Amino acid sequence: MFKTFALAALAALFVTSLTLPAQAQFNPFQRSGFELTQKDIELLVAAAAKLYQGETAEVGTVETWSNETSGNTGAVQLIRVFEHKGLTCRRLQHDIQVSKVANTFRYIFDRCKTESGEWKVL
Repeated sequence: MFKTFALAALAALFVTSLTLPAQAQFNPFQRSGFELTQKDIELLVAAAAKLYQGETAEVGTVETWSNETSGNTGAVQLIRVFEHKGLTCRRLQHDIQVSKVANTFRYIFDRCKTESGEWKVL
């Protein structure tokens, strides 16, 4: 139970950091065993954006990213398209493989398009 809560809290920090201006971003994964570089995060965000910003992406579509320098890789899958309070939303599953860790880390986030056209984490 604590591990699930800790991962959820860590995921929330990660998502929050993605919505901040670049100079204010921080890497919530700077802890032993799970470290993503700024370039990893940029690649992850770009892969995800293809799925939630694209109007034609179908459920099941996967975008991958890989950073040769860090050795970290990941896949982002569009797992659901839905509406929430009148907003168009996308549920994305992130599977992240850190080069120095045997296990894959999985995070699931919902993003919704606001009336102003911005995509916000739900």
